[in-house]
Amino acid sequence: MQYRKLAAIVLVLCVAACTGVKDEPLPLSRENIEKYVAAVDKSSRKIEPNTGTVLERVATLYRDPLENSLGYSFDRTLRHYFVNRAGITSDPEAKVFADLITPGAQAVLMNADDAWRAGIISTKTRDLLAILAKFRCDHALLLGNGEWERMSGFLGLVSDCEKKGDGPCTAGRLVEMAIEREIIPRQEMEIASKVAEEERLVHVRNFLIAHFNLSHWEGARLFIGSDGREIEISSLFDDPEAQIITNERVVYLAEQYAKMIKKEKNLLTEKDGAPLRALQSEPGNRS
Repeated sequence: MQYRKLAAIVLVLCVAACTGVKDEPLPLSRENIEKYVAAVDKSSRKIEPNTGTVLERVATLYRDPLENSLGYSFDRTLRHYFVNRAGITSDPEAKVFADLITPGAQAVLMNADDAWRAGIISTKTRDLLAILAKFRCDHALLLGNGEWERMSGFLGLVSDCEKKGDGPCTAGRLVEMAIEREIIPRQEMEIASKVAEEERLVHVRNFLIAHFNLSHWEGARLFIGSDGREIEISSLFDDPEAQIITNERVVYLAEQYAKMIKKEKNLLTEKDGAPLRALQSEPGNRS
């Protein structure tokens, strides 16, 4: 396994060194995007229908035009795309690039190990995609746009709730702690105190869900009950005696992915809408 890993790294470095490809993502200016669209269109005419593997077609259609015609790293561009998808797809000009590269990016995501062995992506990108593949697209976007920090605040509350009791955290105890710590402001509790008990619980539940943006994480399996089944976010606080258990495996993967994204974004600064390296690496370094 170590020999395969070394061989893949050597292959990637040799390709970068021999072709003079910059170890940088494509700056997403209008001019560069138009050039890439034209280069991809030209390459598409070389592909015969139903020939070659999926990754061979990705290399011909997406990687070669980017690296040979524009001189930028496909590996770094792909990583930049996955890390910054939310911002790229929301920008009208950059969305043209997103629409173009998405089919190739998804093909690499679904075949990350093979793409790594073929030298199409680096170890760092393969590791990023290995975790990304375990999350739904919408949850991956949340991990990439800073929402995980808000969720971490809620996870910390659940952890403290577990420590306070003799066993797993319960919904009722969690609400009590939120009130004690004034996560739910006094004015909100004053409003809730003027309504019936059932309505008060609904008011408190809705506030906590909105405050931590929990509804966006529905289906992520972050919380499970005593039976091991996922607790739906919408019913998280319905039963005061219900146990809320953190799914440690999912949380671990999310934290690792969030760290990778933060590290990758630290390598880039924004100038005129184009990504630039904030820290220069040695030429050809695509580890």
